[in-house]
Amino acid sequence: MAARKSDAARRDAKPDDADASPLAHMMREFEELVWSFETSLLCSLDHDDSDDSHPHLSERRGPRREAIRHQACRLAISELSSNYRRKQIRQSLHTAESLAKNVEEVLLSSATGGLLGEDLTTVHNGHFRLYSSELFEMLGQPTDLRFGTLRFHAHPSTASLDVVSLEGDGDDDANHTSHLPWVSLEMALNSSFFVADSLETLPLHAFRMPEEPSLQNRGILSRKLDDGGAFPDYDSWLLFTFLGNGCLKLEVPVEMCADVYGGPLVGRENEEVVFWGVFVEDEAVH
Repeated sequence: MAARKSDAARRDAKPDDADASPLAHMMREFEELVWSFETSLLCSLDHDDSDDSHPHLSERRGPRREAIRHQACRLAISELSSNYRRKQIRQSLHTAESLAKNVEEVLLSSATGGLLGEDLTTVHNGHFRLYSSELFEMLGQPTDLRFGTLRFHAHPSTASLDVVSLEGDGDDDANHTSHLPWVSLEMALNSSFFVADSLETLPLHAFRMPEEPSLQNRGILSRKLDDGGAFPDYDSWLLFTFLGNGCLKLEVPVEMCADVYGGPLVGRENEEVVFWGVFVEDEAVH
């Protein structure tokens, strides 16, 4: 116990944090973790060795405590690595999301409601990387979390496209919408793959890409390829806000995220998880 008290005294005798370097902070954090793990393990050892009548007990304590010290160091390294990995993830998420949120703020404060002169057709020449600090926190800050990517495909109008109207073959509105340009998309979340096509909800709902940045939400119904391409039983409407400047906002139903990521999301409903997308041109992909 005396050795443990001296360790605690050394732990409390810390230099001024303001003058410490990042390396000193890290080493101090490591020492505190080692002390915490070692104390816990030694308490367990003392409990197991409470029977002093066991032969050769004092001879075994030395090597066992040395092994505990090594185990405490390994646990501290693992914990420290996870802590710094989470910190790096939070910083990366903050950097990416701040870019999109700043663009959204510009749109919100703009009298015209958009960034004039920007052409959004370039989003078909690359993909969006998706980020979500909200999802990261909801899942308990896992260090192996995979977010996703999103790609839009533009299709020109065609008079020969055969679209079957939900109201009958003679519906004039359905025939008219079949001649308009249409959009499809591919989205990867974690290890799941989703697709969506604006033709699949016509004539009841039309999804069109805006010509310039806008705060208007635009929804499209998605399907999961792992389920044979069928529409899932849960809500799979994706809501997009095309912010411009290579950024978008995507709201994904929490039921959809629960199907992909599981964990604490299972059982939640009637919520949306916000993702922020940052555009990457095809030429920039290596």
